[in-house]
Amino acid sequence: MTSLLFLAAAFLGVFIATLRSLGLGFAALFAVGYFNGYIRANYLSVFTTFTFDAGVLGLYLGFLIGYPRQLQQAISGTAATWVLTLMLWPTVLALLPINDFLVQLVALRATIWFVPALLIATQLRTADLNLLVRGLAVLNLMALGGGMYVYFYGLEVLYPRNAVTEIMYRSKDVGGYQYHRIPSFFLNAHAYGGTMLFTLPLLGERCLGRGVPLGDRMVASAGIAAALVGILLCAARQPVVQLVLALMVAWLFTRLNLTVGLIACLLLTLGALLVSSNERFQRFRTLEDTTYVTQRVHASANASFFELMVRYPLGAGLGSSVGTSIPFFLADRAPEQIGLENEYSRILVDQGLIGLGLWIGFVVWLILRPPPLRLQWSWGLGIMLMYAWVAVNWATAFIGAGTLSSIPQSILLLVQMGVLCRVRQLYSHSSQ
Repeated sequence: MTSLLFLAAAFLGVFIATLRSLGLGFAALFAVGYFNGYIRANYLSVFTTFTFDAGVLGLYLGFLIGYPRQLQQAISGTAATWVLTLMLWPTVLALLPINDFLVQLVALRATIWFVPALLIATQLRTADLNLLVRGLAVLNLMALGGGMYVYFYGLEVLYPRNAVTEIMYRSKDVGGYQYHRIPSFFLNAHAYGGTMLFTLPLLGERCLGRGVPLGDRMVASAGIAAALVGILLCAARQPVVQLVLALMVAWLFTRLNLTVGLIACLLLTLGALLVSSNERFQRFRTLEDTTYVTQRVHASANASFFELMVRYPLGAGLGSSVGTSIPFFLADRAPEQIGLENEYSRILVDQGLIGLGLWIGFVVWLILRPPPLRLQWSWGLGIMLMYAWVAVNWATAFIGAGTLSSIPQSILLLVQMGVLCRVRQLYSHSSQ
């Protein structure tokens, strides 16, 4: 009964918030996502597995019912065509009797269920984004509180050991294999660090953007500090690497803009101070071992990828790829996992060359034409940061899986891709 209450609360909370405003709807959805891991781990059931999905459904229905004019705008244009195509192909594959039907449905959910959020994000306006940033700042601070609680008292105080938390307990490789990685309220450390990473472009705009009220700057600054500590606290290496690369790309893309340079220096300086103060923040320093890095990259991106292309040109069936999250109640039906710890490999094995080509085509379409440096929009700095973050994310997606299925990081990524689609559309019309 309790698990059903979580499902209902997630759906109704996000649905009602979305009817109030799109910014509030996304903020409510992220609130569900931030605590999704804790709920799933402590109230283990089939229903809590889909708590975040229920929140996503609330967002979709709220948008369909409450915003008919924006709906028409969202489903028109090139971005909508891309999204429809990206969803249609795996849906066709899910109907083929290759793997267990329930496994294929779960894999289909992970493949397409979040994608329409991108189209809704094209309708976000400045007021929506400002409201969303306030929510993310507060959520980051709450996540930091959860992370510090686990840091001082151990995983056991928040997470029982079960099928959902097994990966947390296996990740004891911090401080000379003395400590676990820190997941905060998330399902794993990577979800925590990745989510913190993708809040930074939004928070950065409200911290250093033009014409921002002092109160909003202070809230955003607190959110940035919480995100930075969380990225180091979780002890996952990939968010650290992506942060450094994204800051470099943003600075170069804006032609060494002073503001962006100050953001980069500030974040890197704060990070360096935190790292020097505690060995548990230093796991990413294993990347200094070039032999290890070479082996790690080779394990995620090597000649085997091209062998997979030849062997599975139409895919091996949804749910077959390494990185696909199969719920504990379907574990006995899951097929043998094929492929590499690589998001492109995951798409290839599940959807074949056609699906992989569609995703690469869409990303190239979006990234190949960057937003103009002088945007006629108060969120100009935020747009530049989003572009850098999205570009770096897809450029490094060959190392690690979960780009499109991490909760709630994937929705944050898709929201920023949706905003970039909106900017591209507006800029294309204005240049005609």
